[in-house]
Amino acid sequence: MKPGNDLLPLARDLIAQGRLAQASHCLQALLRLQPTHLEAHNLLETHRLDGNFTDAFGIESRISPDDDIFRFFANHPSCTNPIRDYLSDGWRTMVELSRLLESLDRPLGRCGSFLEFASGFGRFSRHLAKALPEGALHVSDVVPGSVDFLKQHLGVDGFYSVSDPGKLAPPRKYEVIFVLSLFSHLPESTWSTWLARLYDTLEDKGILIITTHGEKCARLMGVSFPPNGFLFIPSSESKALPGEEYGSTFTSTDYVRQAISHHLRDAAIHEFPAHFWGNQDGFAIVKGRQA
Repeated sequence: MKPGNDLLPLARDLIAQGRLAQASHCLQALLRLQPTHLEAHNLLETHRLDGNFTDAFGIESRISPDDDIFRFFANHPSCTNPIRDYLSDGWRTMVELSRLLESLDRPLGRCGSFLEFASGFGRFSRHLAKALPEGALHVSDVVPGSVDFLKQHLGVDGFYSVSDPGKLAPPRKYEVIFVLSLFSHLPESTWSTWLARLYDTLEDKGILIITTHGEKCARLMGVSFPPNGFLFIPSSESKALPGEEYGSTFTSTDYVRQAISHHLRDAAIHEFPAHFWGNQDGFAIVKGRQA
């Protein structure tokens, strides 16, 4: 038995008795012993006990045990407080996206419809839901359970994605579509097809924002681009998706520019090198408007 496992049933009993302060002490002690213990964390958040992140951060802070991104933090050798770091990293993305949109005079607070595509289990969605006008946020992901989790805990609308972009059936068009770190994982066989399908899902003058592993990421990872500027490695941190569909993708800036020019009609491109996480490139693609 792992150290502290007897603390969880004790905390449950204390909650049932209304002894919430003592229950909080038990759960926080368990999390000090096992920093990735999501059952203890979620119990703390559900009952809003002392020390919860929901009140401290002002966001919904429960985390799904099926969240691959949380597992990435949990298994990272430099991460000493994976729950805090996971939640804080979502805030970092909020700052980076807000800066990008404000530079285009399209702030989040004025956005009437926003699709977060490839949202996962909400590392970023929980922050985005607070920044957007009520009802503006829709989420979508292909991983089973992800959209249901976000609907239940964030109260947002959403729909499940599919592996084949030709079969995607979004319920409407959107003013902004944000796709964080999906095009950094797609094989070449679907990369441009997904780009065109999501562009078609924009309203006129809407913005599609994607991120990629570009030149800086390639240098950091010690990989070299082939002549066409596209490198795909069929492996990633995801346990839910096969590597052939969701691997690790590196694309040169020229490759992205050419794909946009070739596949997207009347698109204006705004480039943000190494804008997300200090290494992923951002591309804001405006539909039907000249740069």
